[in-house]
Amino acid sequence: MKKPRTPHSASDEGAQYKSFIDTFNGIAHHRHRFEVFKDFVTMAAISLHNAVRKSAHLEDEYLATAKRYTREELEAFASLLGILVNLLEPMPQDIMGELFMALNLGNERTGQFFTPNHISFLMAQINLAAQSNEEQDFVKLCEPACGAGGMVLPFARCLIDSGKNPAQAMWARCQDIDRLAALMCYLQLTLWNIPAVVVVGDTLANEVREVFCTPAHYLGFWDVRLAWADRRDRQSTELEAVTVEQSVGAAHQVLWSYTLVGSSI
Repeated sequence: MKKPRTPHSASDEGAQYKSFIDTFNGIAHHRHRFEVFKDFVTMAAISLHNAVRKSAHLEDEYLATAKRYTREELEAFASLLGILVNLLEPMPQDIMGELFMALNLGNERTGQFFTPNHISFLMAQINLAAQSNEEQDFVKLCEPACGAGGMVLPFARCLIDSGKNPAQAMWARCQDIDRLAALMCYLQLTLWNIPAVVVVGDTLANEVREVFCTPAHYLGFWDVRLAWADRRDRQSTELEAVTVEQSVGAAHQVLWSYTLVGSSI
């Protein structure tokens, strides 16, 4: 089980943030910062995805994106991924969203903002408390507007704090209409070994453009676990329905008996 390390000091964390921003700003000055950030996230996400589940069209996208940069710039991208790992290591939290906003890449016109980590953590604690009395092997989360995973990551942190392994105790379905946000989510969930399916598409329109499964989803055989859980839930529902039907039938029989007794009197 992966446990949170002792958190970096504020100065160490600040230095890591500064290192990421300085390295990022040194890449491809002639390109818009949003485009560079998108390319970094895209290549990082594809490299992690294809390490477990090879996709030819994603590999083609990776190579086409890489061709736009020099060898030195690609090495800088690799350094950014290393810095991101260091920033994520102390605990599951939305680092990508913080960096996105710190780089002034948010889109105010479309209402694109990333929830601060302390608010997400509080909401995760409330959600976990609501699940604490339920007997189940794992918790299923559904995040229809996942952003960079700012609500899912703190939930994993709460599970770790309670002594549970997120790779075994949770599964998430995350969706976002914005591909960049979805890939940011996929990247962070992958680095924290959280089993999840990340969907690119409009949730309200029931649209599915792309689907990315984290390595933990494949390695944990979650397709099988989810199928068994669904089967168990259906059986439980059917049993409850039969029990209710039998109870209603027994009540009708008692009522009919009383009716007959009353009529005979």
